[in-house]
Amino acid sequence: VKLEVRLEGAEGQGGRGAGGAGGAGGVGGDEQVNSSSNLCFHITDTGIGIAAKEIGKLFQPFIQLDSSLNRQYSGTGLGLALVQQIISLHGGTVSVSSEVGKGSCFTVRIPYRTNDNVLTTQVTTFLPKYRLPAENAQVLIIEDSVAAVEQITRYFSEMGMQTIIYPQGEGAVEEVLRVQPALIVMDLQLPNISGWEVLNQLKTNPKTKDIPAIIISVVDERSKGLAQGAFEYLVKPITRAQLQVTIEKLHASARFDSPNLIVVPEVILDTPLILLAEDNQANIDTMSGYLESRGYRLILANNGQQAIDLVRVQCPDLIVMDIQMPGMDGLEAMRCIRNDRQFLDIPIIALTALAMPGDRETSFAAGANEYLTKPVKLKQLVATIQQLLGR
Repeated sequence: VKLEVRLEGAEGQGGRGAGGAGGAGGVGGDEQVNSSSNLCFHITDTGIGIAAKEIGKLFQPFIQLDSSLNRQYSGTGLGLALVQQIISLHGGTVSVSSEVGKGSCFTVRIPYRTNDNVLTTQVTTFLPKYRLPAENAQVLIIEDSVAAVEQITRYFSEMGMQTIIYPQGEGAVEEVLRVQPALIVMDLQLPNISGWEVLNQLKTNPKTKDIPAIIISVVDERSKGLAQGAFEYLVKPITRAQLQVTIEKLHASARFDSPNLIVVPEVILDTPLILLAEDNQANIDTMSGYLESRGYRLILANNGQQAIDLVRVQCPDLIVMDIQMPGMDGLEAMRCIRNDRQFLDIPIIALTALAMPGDRETSFAAGANEYLTKPVKLKQLVATIQQLLGR
């Protein structure tokens, strides 16, 4: 994929071929924008291309242009429809030219204005209000995954806690001795030296053995982690609520009396536990953040098999199950869950982005109690959850 950005006058508008392809036509590419110049983004790929007869469907939400490609390639989903709406709000246009087998070129044009004419809008971000920790209270995160570091750091930052990142197992104990953190959060799959070895070194060193350590790993070996001295063991991906509950447990622990850690808001442990089975990180962030803000506790699964495993261990109060997931999909996962009599009464909400004919009936036949299409309206999701839980 190649991105080209340039400033061009209104006369410069018009379709462009994809990588020199002849082009199969454009959508919304010939409209004139009432501006002397436009900021243009040309995104060119060398993918499978789009047939001329399919171009007209391209910006319709949840369209699978060719059902035979359903598993090999993702559908157009909602992304292009949203892009077109957003660009339209800015007075711009989106166009596309394509040739089957050679690729496509999407062009976004936005009216260009100088700083004197820019209307700025103040955006205020509302974060939960937590009591600040004691001065210089720090959490040492021993983790080499950039994505995991960003997520965990963000959660601690929202609590008002300072974090220090150390990306490998080798030298981790020396870093702990240098920093003297109030808490250690660590992965097990680390470069050079495994997290198990780091944990063993920490717990056998008189100067570090009393610093609580929380393991966050994709490998579910909770019993082993607790047996080797970890305070808590969480399985990735984690939620904000899980981390808050863990910190609360840390404060409540009789063996922990450090004043350095922040006190986070108390989480009511008898609130409903929801299993969210979803593989798209953007959807996970959106839905989990909203549900947590409404007082629900969440556990996450990225595919059908993970969902089944978590149901057996955690026995959630309700399941939100995406249908299109890698490996075992949501339909098969629901059938497996319903085949176990002890889980027959757990409400399941099925979600789908493709919205093909017959999906609703198929989902109900697999064991779903309700069926929602993406993009999910969050208020509708919560209303459905409350209805199913009898609240």
